[in-house]
Amino acid sequence: MMREITRNVYLLEGLRASNVYLLVSGAELTLVDTGLAGDVNRIIAQLEKKGYSLKELHSIILTHAHSDHVGGAFRLLSRCNAEVVAHRAEVPYIEGRDSLPAGSMLQKMMLWLDEKMARRGRGIRVARGLENGDVLDILGGLKVLHTPGHTPGSMCLYQEERGILFCGDLLFNGHPLTGRGGLQYAPRLFSVDPEEADRSARGLFGLAIDVLCVGHGEPIVEDARIRMEALLGNPHA
Repeated sequence: MMREITRNVYLLEGLRASNVYLLVSGAELTLVDTGLAGDVNRIIAQLEKKGYSLKELHSIILTHAHSDHVGGAFRLLSRCNAEVVAHRAEVPYIEGRDSLPAGSMLQKMMLWLDEKMARRGRGIRVARGLENGDVLDILGGLKVLHTPGHTPGSMCLYQEERGILFCGDLLFNGHPLTGRGGLQYAPRLFSVDPEEADRSARGLFGLAIDVLCVGHGEPIVEDARIRMEALLGNPHA
């Protein structure tokens, strides 16, 4: 069952990889990321259990092109007319017209597998390519923050009045490989440019954040700003 983490923001639970968030704005629904292709039935079941229909799904926001965030998009789009939005720099990767750059042979192999899992190019079309500073008319206004490094077009979404930040994979709450807990930078192995990703993360220092919706791990709803500044103010973390 999905869980409300702050007003009109829900975390879909029981998914196998990344977090998927449901945003409710009046009669319109928005998903932030779509999980793996195999997560779609769980996503639909949770929406229906809450009393929603896929017909109410107006937008799908993709924070970046990795398969655990976009893998479910193709199957969802085959069942609804939602509009897909993403940062302009990420559109070629989401649509399968180009491959993400790789910093090593190992990363190149990982990205090749990632492309197969994501089913990019199979009906995933981005209706709107976003720019840094654009504001989406969702939750009273979501500001796009271009935060490259994990991928070239990775982005965060910031609801300033309520202090809500959706950060994709820019920050993790717990390491998926080592099991080390706590808020931390994205694992370097998964980022196309780890140094740029770290710079992007540190660029968030000073934002008024009360709720941090991470792509991996539990969203942070208490002391989010304190925890972010403790990490981002320490370049050696």
